[in-house]
Amino acid sequence: MSQILEITLENFDSMIMAASKERPVVLHFFSSRYPECATFGALLEKEASLLDFTLGTVNLDVPENNQFIQVFRVQSLPDVRIISGGQIIDAISGIMPEDKLRARLEKHFLSDEKRYLMNVESLIEQKFWDEALPQIESVLKEKPGNKPYLLLKAKALLGQGQVALAKEILESFIASDDEYTSARSYLSLIDFHVEVAKTEIHGEEAQIYHEACLLAVQSEYKKSLQRFLDLVQLNKDWNNGAASKAMLTLFGVLGPKHELTWVFRSKLNTILFI
Repeated sequence: MSQILEITLENFDSMIMAASKERPVVLHFFSSRYPECATFGALLEKEASLLDFTLGTVNLDVPENNQFIQVFRVQSLPDVRIISGGQIIDAISGIMPEDKLRARLEKHFLSDEKRYLMNVESLIEQKFWDEALPQIESVLKEKPGNKPYLLLKAKALLGQGQVALAKEILESFIASDDEYTSARSYLSLIDFHVEVAKTEIHGEEAQIYHEACLLAVQSEYKKSLQRFLDLVQLNKDWNNGAASKAMLTLFGVLGPKHELTWVFRSKLNTILFI
């Protein structure tokens, strides 16, 4: 469990050095004289929560803490040291973008299992279904009930067009599962496959809807959302608001924090409510 600790000379050995023998810890030197320290500190706290590590903060505004400057040879702020087994294994001097900071920290705090999962997720995101499935199956062979991997398997099967098999997996999730909401969204995505299978399309609205569904099935989510939005602008009430409902389905597939969700939800709300 992540912790954020105020470190002083008195508690340094017990809270940092001792803890580092079990797992790497992060030490952040900061001062209110450098405003960027506050911003960077907030990023470190966020990463501590996500990656589950102990973050020790050393306030160099406190005179008693100035000895740390000599001990750690701090030359600029913010300054970060990663300590493992009582030794410094990495150092970050100055600020860096959030994505680069996370990549730097992940080298020290991600488990092999998490790295494997992220690799499979990356393959799915890149639409490498055939490469992802054997890796997914190797995990499910050992842990048949692994929910995250079952969801990934359903995504890969959908990508391959194996709708029936994907549907069977998605329907196995129950409300208490962490993946339940995502599974329900992907079940709704199956309706797009049904639409794509149609051979007779009549009317401008129906044609746009069909194109948008085809793009969604191909995982071209940005293009799909734009076509659904085009339909909302053209006729938001067509087929009982099918286009806006479809956009909500894709928001569920992408997740609430995805950039496309933020951008297109705002655009949709502007059309519907303003």
